[in-house]
Amino acid sequence: MKITVVEDHQDLRHLFVEHLASEGFEVSGVVCGEELDELMVTQPVDLLILDINLPGENGYEIAKRLRPAHPTMHIIMLTARTVEQDRIRGYDSGADHYLSKPVSPAELTAAVRAVQRRTQNGTSSSDQLTLHVGRLSISSAQGEAALSKNDVALLKALAAAPERRLSYWRIFEVTERPQSEQAKGQLELQVFRLRKKLAEIDVSENLLRSIRSEGYQLTEPIQIIA
Repeated sequence: MKITVVEDHQDLRHLFVEHLASEGFEVSGVVCGEELDELMVTQPVDLLILDINLPGENGYEIAKRLRPAHPTMHIIMLTARTVEQDRIRGYDSGADHYLSKPVSPAELTAAVRAVQRRTQNGTSSSDQLTLHVGRLSISSAQGEAALSKNDVALLKALAAAPERRLSYWRIFEVTERPQSEQAKGQLELQVFRLRKKLAEIDVSENLLRSIRSEGYQLTEPIQIIA
């Protein structure tokens, strides 16, 4: 697995690069989005460890730009921001994981190994995902998580939709919400919490991908049991 750390704090960047290299990973470090683009011309990146506060283009912007062109690349975002809305923005930009600073090298390595396990299995665990409608839960090979009725309605509707993709107004219908900015904010919060539930059973939060100004998409299929 080829890893690139994008971090403008020199000591922290060197710490992460050296620690991950000592754990057997192939790691490089860059300061900003421009350096990252130059690096990616000559070598592939399987996992991007991306700080949010960077000179020039910030981490959100980098993730949003690179995600469509590199759908199989994994992204771990690092930030000192702990406000829930910032975390939602991180996931909606395309992050698979979101770690709040300060992050120890050991914690970062654990997140990297979780990504590696899913990659080695050839899946994000979602091909083993089963939505149990009757008992309001979702299960993977790693366990089972309880869901709300709105969570089940959302996942079921997305799984059945063309390209597993729904607009905001259609999601409002299936979750019985009025069409309003307040309802959109409630939906964003629901998706954020649902991603955290998925993470508990070792499923990438990016299973639920935000489509800017449109709605959401389920990136891989799930099995549905009544």
